Amino acid sequence: MKTKVTAVTLVILNLICISLASAQQSLDMRKQPQKTDETALMSGKVKTDRTILLDVTVEAPPSDVFRLWTTADGIKKFFAPDARIDPIIGGRYQIIFFPAKDPEGISHGTKGARVLKLVADKELAFEWITFAGDELLGDNAPPYAPPAERNVDPLPTWVEMSFGAVEGKPNKTRVKFAHYGFRQGEKWEESYQWFKRAWDGVLNELATYCRNPKAD
Repeated sequence: MKTKVTAVTLVILNLICISLASAQQSLDMRKQPQKTDETALMSGKVKTDRTILLDVTVEAPPSDVFRLWTTADGIKKFFAPDARIDPIIGGRYQIIFFPAKDPEGISHGTKGARVLKLVADKELAFEWITFAGDELLGDNAPPYAPPAERNVDPLPTWVEMSFGAVEGKPNKTRVKFAHYGFRQGEKWEESYQWFKRAWDGVLNELATYCRNPKAD
C-alpha cells in the first residue's frame, strides 16, 4: 500500500512541476519582445501629402550610425536622455524625453511605438507619436492631444530611415529620413510644422556627435 501511495504522489508532484514549468515558460515568452509581421504592423498607416523629408551626411560609418538609432545607449548620445529599444521587428521603440517626471514616456515620449523595419546597418523604420500628453512644456513639446487622439492603435505616423555608405568615404554615412502619416486638420498641421523643426534639430545633433563623439 505504501508503494502505491508513493508512486501516485510522485506522479502528482511530477505533473505539478510540469504545469509550473509550462506556466513560467509562458510568462517568460510574454516578457520577451515578440517578432511581428511587417505587413501587419503597417496596417492602418497611410502616406499623405504631409511628409517630412530630410537628408544629412554624417562623419561615421553606417554601422555606427545604425547603432546610435537602435540602442538606448546610442539614443542617449544625441537624441533623448533615455530609451527602451528592442531591435527586432515589432519590438519597442520607446523614446523617453523627460525621465524624471515621465519615466515611461507616456506624456512626452513614444510609449507604445514599435519597430516596423530593421535591416542591419542599412534601414530602420519605427512608429512615432506626434502629440504631447499634457500642455506643461509649452513650445518645448508638440501640440497637446487627449489620450483618445494621442494613443490610438495603430499609431498613424511612422519614420523610415536609410543609412547609405558614401562611395570612397567609408567613414561617412548618408542618412535619408522620412516621417509619414500626418493627417489633415489644424492640430495635425501644428504638429507637422513642429516636427519639421524638431527632426532637423535631431539630425543636426546626430551630425555634431558623429563629428566629435569623444565630446559626449
